[in-house]
Amino acid sequence: MDCRTMAYQHITELNLRQVEIFRAVMKFGTVTTAATALGSSQPTITREILRLEDAVGFPLFERRRQRLHPTARAAKLYHEVQAAFIGLERINECVNQLRGAHDEVLYISALPAFAQTILPEAMARLYRTHPQVSVRIDSTDPRDQSPISGFNFDIGLTESTNVVPDADVISLGQFEQVCVLPPDHPLCARKVLEPTDFADMPFISLGEYDPYRQLIDRTFDTAGVQRRMKISAQSSHAACEMVRRGLGVTILNPLTALSYVERGVELRRFRPVLRFWVSAVCPVNRPAVATGKSLVRHLRATCAEARQQLDALLA
Repeated sequence: MDCRTMAYQHITELNLRQVEIFRAVMKFGTVTTAATALGSSQPTITREILRLEDAVGFPLFERRRQRLHPTARAAKLYHEVQAAFIGLERINECVNQLRGAHDEVLYISALPAFAQTILPEAMARLYRTHPQVSVRIDSTDPRDQSPISGFNFDIGLTESTNVVPDADVISLGQFEQVCVLPPDHPLCARKVLEPTDFADMPFISLGEYDPYRQLIDRTFDTAGVQRRMKISAQSSHAACEMVRRGLGVTILNPLTALSYVERGVELRRFRPVLRFWVSAVCPVNRPAVATGKSLVRHLRATCAEARQQLDALLA
């Protein structure tokens, strides 16, 4: 233990001003720049850094050539401080959004597959009757949140029908996963495809932890069929783009596949049937937003229309 560490005798809890000063010095790299950003002076910031080190009980900076160099402990502390300030910035952003909203604010958490397909159409219909509502869309999986951590959405769009604690799960539509083929592919000659049709064929897969990827893999394993799986993509849209460019074929959710029909891909049914659900998750302990029910109704109607389009294409 060095002499400076032994000299710290008055260890106390940090106050907000000390944390702000520490963050500024770490962020800007020099005491002078940090002082300017905080509207203070260089001697004041230097004095406060010394008090901060006395408070925490260990050195945060090494003094070399009239400059401060963060220690390893300072780097770890800065990581935690940044996380706390990001949380504060999100709170301030939320306050500004609520302040600028003329009516309700509807928070939606939707998987990208839904945020890019059924949600825009449902939103367009909602705005025809509720033009003043403000909407905040987060393209993440609502299942990553829980009643323990607190739901941060009014409506979550998910591909599961599983029961979620403290939330209502509302079915919006039930579909079948479909085969997506490049134009003029030999398999386009058939209306219904089976695992054996894909033997030794270039296949675009979703990420290895995707539940539908795992379902498809089990189906082919059960059938004893080997595919050439050289490409995988984390999103269904990326998989469709790969197919569109002739890099292989795939099987995935019909909503994303339907959105690519006008771009030239072909869709075919797959057997055995692989179900695909669309559900809305609505937290029961969160204050209700009146337009939420209207949006759910539009989402269900949009799903029904997508189902009709698919049935017509796959007939």
